[in-house]
Amino acid sequence: MVTVCQAERIREVKSDSNAVDTRYIGVIGARSLPGDFSDKVGDIVEDLLDRGFHIATGGAMGADEFAMLRLVHIGLADRATVHTPWASYERFPVKVRSLVRQFKEFGGSILWGNVRNQDFNVVRAALLARNVKLIDACHGIVAFLHGDSRGTLFTLSRAIQLHRPIVIIPVDRELPVFPSVRWKPLLCGGCWESGYKAVYVK
Repeated sequence: MVTVCQAERIREVKSDSNAVDTRYIGVIGARSLPGDFSDKVGDIVEDLLDRGFHIATGGAMGADEFAMLRLVHIGLADRATVHTPWASYERFPVKVRSLVRQFKEFGGSILWGNVRNQDFNVVRAALLARNVKLIDACHGIVAFLHGDSRGTLFTLSRAIQLHRPIVIIPVDRELPVFPSVRWKPLLCGGCWESGYKAVYVK
């Protein structure tokens, strides 16, 4: 339920967002991201919105799910876009299907794909293509890394190719290694504590 204070903030943020060009930040990450990181993802989403950005995410479980939850909760789903390879709600994971519907009902945008079948190679190729389109549409990204995170690492490599601003939040894993970047700890604290930004060396 949206409180009076939240509603006032929503009006202020929406008013401010109309005065500038739309710039998207991708909030992405591992499907295996533990549930106790939901608040951290959500707090970063709110901070980005307060800075005038819009949010792009992939509509999957984990980090994407936590971003959508916060957007719906604060009534600002219309400041976000879900990029999906799927052609219908029924192709989303059962765990997030109702949330994606709610996100759309609250004004969120969904960029639909055309995948309808279960063929592994088709699905894998479509997911990677979705990640490329998401990064290409974004000014920068925030990535939550946990476990294997192969899809997230692929997306990071695309962002690095384009020299996008990147912040990563590693969770129970080492920092990823890319030849053209070094990771510098963020010193701003708050919701960004434990984050690292990419510093390009090539």
